[in-house]
Amino acid sequence: MRIIGIIAFIFFTTFVAESQNRRDSVFVLTPDMIFSFGQSYNSWSVGAGFGPVFMYADQSGYSMFPDREIDFGPSLQITKHLVPAFAFEMQYLQSDMFGQEGAYGFRGDLMDISINGIAIINQMSARPGPVNDKWNYYLKIGVGATLFRSHLFSVETGDVVQRSQLYDSSNPDYVVLGYDVKDPDKKTSRAVDIVLPIGAGLMYRINNRFDVGVESVLRFSASDRLDNILTGATNDRYLYTSLNVSYKFGDKDQRHMRWTYRAEGMDMFGRPQEDPLADEIRQLEEDIDIYEANRPVDKDSVVFTETLRVIYDQYNVKTIFFPSGAFRRFSPADQLLMGRIAVELNNNPDKTLTLYGYSDTDGEAEDNLELSRERCLAVKEFFVHDLGMEPGRINIVPVGEEDPLSPVSELSPRGLKMANRRVDLVIE
Repeated sequence: MRIIGIIAFIFFTTFVAESQNRRDSVFVLTPDMIFSFGQSYNSWSVGAGFGPVFMYADQSGYSMFPDREIDFGPSLQITKHLVPAFAFEMQYLQSDMFGQEGAYGFRGDLMDISINGIAIINQMSARPGPVNDKWNYYLKIGVGATLFRSHLFSVETGDVVQRSQLYDSSNPDYVVLGYDVKDPDKKTSRAVDIVLPIGAGLMYRINNRFDVGVESVLRFSASDRLDNILTGATNDRYLYTSLNVSYKFGDKDQRHMRWTYRAEGMDMFGRPQEDPLADEIRQLEEDIDIYEANRPVDKDSVVFTETLRVIYDQYNVKTIFFPSGAFRRFSPADQLLMGRIAVELNNNPDKTLTLYGYSDTDGEAEDNLELSRERCLAVKEFFVHDLGMEPGRINIVPVGEEDPLSPVSELSPRGLKMANRRVDLVIE
């Protein structure tokens, strides 16, 4: 795991440095550089690489770098980008393998075929796109298979080891995989193991046709037999670090998708991104619609105002309407109304405010009386806590469902229902 940590540190340090340079650079983005589903881009590429393969097995006598023989191998990869940040890759790797520890060692060769997912890190940042229009940093994870041949040999003699030498038995079979156990020079079908590649890389854009890069991928084997020793504490694994050159198919005048910049309002998957401000505006519009839906129509308001004048024998009466239930969030219009009343009371210390609470006739009378009280208290709490009024200057009179405005025939059914779910604010 130390190897993965070192690789990650190197890539992270380089990424931070390049990102700082990018912040100090200014690019003029042309339409062909900005990713959009309405445009066409080159999305296929083929690449070739070459580099060392380090085996980490029970018969490897090192923890970081080989101290004896180092094997090198070529690789081929075909890549398809779905969006700028994500791609799929098919990779083929071939290499000899070697390891030695104590009196024994192993030698063989492998062919590795894997399907990998690639996530480009800088395409997921706050400013998605190539760093300095030249660099991409990526992570890779996948699944694949290793087809291999190997045999265990004696360091002293160089001969292939027989099982009788290892296990103190009379079994003359050779310790081999992919070779005949009776004849270690005769090849048979390769042994197959599942592998899980995990790694990171960076690439540099030369032009619209060619990229170069370097990547380091650690492949974890699902078994412990690459070195023909099955008694180890961990499964075998191997690290492949390669220099790569890739060729991008398509129109030479078009950018490859992985070198485009993600447009504003688009997430890393290329989908339209929700704007938080738009959500707030939509919520405000919904609140206004609810408020408007619960207000009596203009005709009802006129009739209702004249009716209150008769009830309280004065015009200086304001009203706050409620939906079903005890409390609702006060609308801006309600808050403005209560603010004006608070100013009037502040300028006239001899005046007081009385809150008369009403309810409709749905439900039990006792419950409706309590409901009207809670509505009055909600209004009073706003005056006291939000507008700073003295509690002693506000009186509450819960009326409940008594004296409903049902005799007012000019009110519509909806307006009549609303008229009986209210708090009247009377300045005296």
